[in-house]
Amino acid sequence: DPFDRHRLYFGSNVIFATESGGQSWRAISPDLTRAHPGVPPVLGAFEADDPQHGAHRGVVYAIAPSRVREGTIWAGTDDGYVWLTRASTGSAQAASTSSAQVVNWRNVTPPDLTPWSKVAQIDASPFNDETAFVAVTRFRLDDLRPYVYITRDGGRTWRLEVNGLPNQPVNAVRQDPIEPRLLYAATENGVYVSFDDGANWQS
Repeated sequence: DPFDRHRLYFGSNVIFATESGGQSWRAISPDLTRAHPGVPPVLGAFEADDPQHGAHRGVVYAIAPSRVREGTIWAGTDDGYVWLTRASTGSAQAASTSSAQVVNWRNVTPPDLTPWSKVAQIDASPFNDETAFVAVTRFRLDDLRPYVYITRDGGRTWRLEVNGLPNQPVNAVRQDPIEPRLLYAATENGVYVSFDDGANWQS
């Protein structure tokens, strides 16, 4: 956590936090994954052999604490959800606010994201608490197109900004720590840069 060097987060289907070097953990979120993600068409041929009969659970794959406001945390799952909380997670308040931390998460998933979309990485802006950059991969859906989603209003609306990116999954996107309009993206086979806040990308 940028505001507490002793605090570390860990994602399973919920998010855990520790301030004791991992000696003890507490859950600070509910289950953030999809209850019934279904079976993608590419796996349909194997569905009959699935011992869980499609009842697979995802994990919180990306966690991005804000560098601007303490208590703001973005989270993304490997089954296509994006979440946001602004609950305080300060260790001094942990006992009195633990129940609020667990319930105070808002689903801010971009409308186009479907089950089996993997939120590979989230970058919380170092300039604005309302801004986040999300890299999504959909190779499990036989979709190799790039997906970079950007919000500037706390997840109420999103823009898909991929102009100039190749037909490759994007594994990470980052905002420059000094120049806010400068962004970087890492795809399967290269690195790309945007000088205009994601509107256009080049190798």
